[in-house]
Amino acid sequence: MLKKLSIVAICVTYLCGTAMAQDAKTVIANAQKALGDLKSITYSGSAKDVAFQQCGSNAADMICRGTHDPMRPITNYVRVIDVTSPTSRHTGATNNPAGGGATTPMPGTFFQQVTPQQADVSQPWANSLEFYITPWGFLKGAVANNATASRRKVDGKNYTVLTWSPTVKAPSGKNYIINGYVNEQNIVDRVETWLGENIMGDMHILATYTGWKDFGGVMAPSKIVQTRGGWPFFEVNVTAAKANPPDVATLVPAPAPAGGRGGAGGGGAPGGAPPPLTVTSEKLGEGLYRLTTGNGSYDSVIVEFKDHIMMLEAGQSEARGLAYIAETKKLIPNKPIRYVMNTHPHSDHTGGLPALVAEGATIITHKNNEEFLEKALNAPRTLLNDTLAKNPKKAKIEAVSEKKVYSDGTRTVEIYHVSPVPHSNGLMIAYIPKEKVLFQGDFSLPAAGQPANDHVKALVPILEKLNLNFDRYINVHTSATPQTKADLWKAVGKQGS
Repeated sequence: MLKKLSIVAICVTYLCGTAMAQDAKTVIANAQKALGDLKSITYSGSAKDVAFQQCGSNAADMICRGTHDPMRPITNYVRVIDVTSPTSRHTGATNNPAGGGATTPMPGTFFQQVTPQQADVSQPWANSLEFYITPWGFLKGAVANNATASRRKVDGKNYTVLTWSPTVKAPSGKNYIINGYVNEQNIVDRVETWLGENIMGDMHILATYTGWKDFGGVMAPSKIVQTRGGWPFFEVNVTAAKANPPDVATLVPAPAPAGGRGGAGGGGAPGGAPPPLTVTSEKLGEGLYRLTTGNGSYDSVIVEFKDHIMMLEAGQSEARGLAYIAETKKLIPNKPIRYVMNTHPHSDHTGGLPALVAEGATIITHKNNEEFLEKALNAPRTLLNDTLAKNPKKAKIEAVSEKKVYSDGTRTVEIYHVSPVPHSNGLMIAYIPKEKVLFQGDFSLPAAGQPANDHVKALVPILEKLNLNFDRYINVHTSATPQTKADLWKAVGKQGS
């Protein structure tokens, strides 16, 4: 009797599994039919994008108000999605930073693509997901990768959720997951996936497709919004669409090498492992050191207090953060790194923070950055295999408003918010009065004979108001030779100090 029941249970399980598989196939077929069983589609309109974890260079609005605010406008936007190839390309007219720290944007071209090689689901997910989070790409992937179906309610709407995984694995060895939400009209309303990201952990990537309508014979959404980690990332207002364009192979050609700027997830993986970092230190005073790796370095300063250490900045990468932690422990043994100060939350200035969080350090940042860093660094890290994933700790944030002084009676560090400046609304500088050192990020002095950029011009009036008595001027972006207050004043055409 028990044997018969076991056989029945196995059969029921098999039949349920088969029914779910058939249900998924039916859902996919119905969704493809609702979208017109397209081989390719092109749509156009206007768009917006961002420099990830920063603000867009914007001809109309250059002041950075927060994470991904403002976004950068893209006009004459066109996208082509070739489901058969498979491939995706989109382009438009935009503006790029003028270079040299100038805030006046220059005309440029937005261009991003997913090639057939990148769309191979055995290749890095970061390079292919921009194709698969489109409704047409998602359904193609669902057909080829044994999607399963489930039921779910989101924002009061009932969905059939199709789920599948690419064959490529995350660095942790875990499967990536992609979900497509099919509504009761068999339309794909939203697609989501997750990607391991240094600051944002298991970064949630969500694309929503709303306002579906018939654009003269083809169904397409009139509004597309993509968020990453919950923050705005890419938006499109669609004003025209065409099914199966005869010139699909030649639509949206790649710009000349010097003209384009990737965006909205583009770009390939960097080639090869970076060379190991060799850290050297410069003693600025008793228990005060500048850490550097030479040309191209992101420099940090470490400050010794009676029972702990403060690190000013942990930029660029996990590797740099780990190298600076190791050097700090050699220079000042047997004291914990209690604090790490973040000059601002741009991705190249936060890269080492996860390693410092794993070390147990509290992040000192401006209050405008608090929400972003708290959410990002406390997100799950199941897709990553880095130091913080291996040694998970809750990120501790200590927010600064306009000024905060850290002192133990013998050593003092003063931290100031610098505003208004165009680069970020969360920029801070550190002043060490005993050695008269000013430490800052991204206010780089010009080369000899060149004019000061707009960021440096914005900083000097703030420093004048603060009346800080500094001699040494240290930039996170290392300088070829030591710089002084006199050098800064000279750069903006001021005499004396």
